[in-house]
Amino acid sequence: MKSIRQYGLLATLLIMLCACGTRHAEPQIEGHYTYQHAFSYDMDGCHFDVSETGTMDFYADSTALDSARQVYVVTLPDSSTTTWVFNYISPSRWHLDDDTLFFAGTKDGFRMELMEGDRATELAQKVIDTYGGGIDYQYKFHLDTLTAERLQWSFTYRDGHSDIWEFYRE
Repeated sequence: MKSIRQYGLLATLLIMLCACGTRHAEPQIEGHYTYQHAFSYDMDGCHFDVSETGTMDFYADSTALDSARQVYVVTLPDSSTTTWVFNYISPSRWHLDDDTLFFAGTKDGFRMELMEGDRATELAQKVIDTYGGGIDYQYKFHLDTLTAERLQWSFTYRDGHSDIWEFYRE
């Protein structure tokens, strides 16, 4: 009798161990992602329509690297337009607390270089200075989706409008 109980107990333990071993781990944010994003804003009497295509790398040490090609179509006060292409590189830091992703760039290593367009314009330099001056601001993004394939976060601005970023894991 004793050996039957021992075998029964052993079988139960094996079943429990196998069941625990087949649990699916929650997806982790760490990884390499691609993204496309567009936004617009007004500054100094001009309207900026911006589209960006980039990569985002999240590392286990709570650092990240955001690299993008940003295309700015700028409508000037006289209704003429100009186009700028920037190379945007932002080392960053992050941490996740439940469904809130805290994310901020770091000034050290930040670059935003005008690659195409009128290099002499003061306005292009003002865009670079504005980004660089506030790059270390910590945003609180809402983590909408985190799967093995996709990361999506959103942000609601002070004026009430929201924006969504979708990242696809490679």
